[in-house]
Amino acid sequence: ELFARAVLDSLHRFLLPALAGPLQLLPLSALTQKDLSALALRRAAEKGRLQAQRRPTGWYSTKSWVDLYTGSRRPRRPRV
Repeated sequence: ELFARAVLDSLHRFLLPALAGPLQLLPLSALTQKDLSALALRRAAEKGRLQAQRRPTGWYSTKSWVDLYTGSRRPRRPRV
């Protein structure tokens, strides 16, 4: 099971985003960015801030929807 999770994580993080177009629905785990975790994306989708679709296997969105969401976010102040 550990090996299967590692393979699935690698597919979501590297292969799916590279192969998918900007309008292809992907799991939120495949759309994470340096400053944006899968949990943050899911919470934004649940609150209606990120356009996403709920499916039996989880939340799905597109690269272009995530780009729109990141462009609309307020810039965070750097921690001191």
